[in-house]
Amino acid sequence: MNREDYLSSFETLRGALLSFLGDRSQAFPDQATAITTVANEIRTMVMPDPLPRPRRLPGCRHLAAALEMARGGPMASLAEAFAAFEPAMRWIQTQHYRQALGHDYMDNYGYTNILGYDALIPHDRVIAAFFVIGPGRHYPRHHHEADEIYFPFGGDTLWGQNNEEPQPRPAGEPIHNTAWLPHEMITRDTPLFTFCFWISPGPIKLAQLTD
Repeated sequence: MNREDYLSSFETLRGALLSFLGDRSQAFPDQATAITTVANEIRTMVMPDPLPRPRRLPGCRHLAAALEMARGGPMASLAEAFAAFEPAMRWIQTQHYRQALGHDYMDNYGYTNILGYDALIPHDRVIAAFFVIGPGRHYPRHHHEADEIYFPFGGDTLWGQNNEEPQPRPAGEPIHNTAWLPHEMITRDTPLFTFCFWISPGPIKLAQLTD
């Protein structure tokens, strides 16, 4: 992707994110303050120079199925903008999970930060990311000091909080994990594919497994 196409695709993604977040802040007033905070950071992002180099991970092989699923749901426009820019993205993982979760798990997940650490645009307090986990995986209970909201693109993932039984959640609706709230995700037949963001009270500290 040349620089002109890169910047054009990025602006399309930025516009899709702002449109989506604007809609969500009106539809879910309880989360409006957090959503607006992240939208304002996305609105003022400045692309770095030189442009960051992309990186793919083995878990990216689940993106085709994830995008096919997402195109039939309420976040289809955001999924299309993501798909156009995805070849330029840098995919990463939480590396300290490897010892606890194993190589097979690590080969089936990844996320790419638009804002945050190791991100397209660095930020020490806010993360905005796209996240994928392949089918048949358990992201075990974990927590963090950041306030976090997921917006799933679709699929049959089960979402758990505290000690409650994990449940499916509708596409496009927020799953809000407050600071230090233990939560987990269990994928079934379809990949987990979600847009999510963190807002940290201070410098970002990565999630820790609780089990």
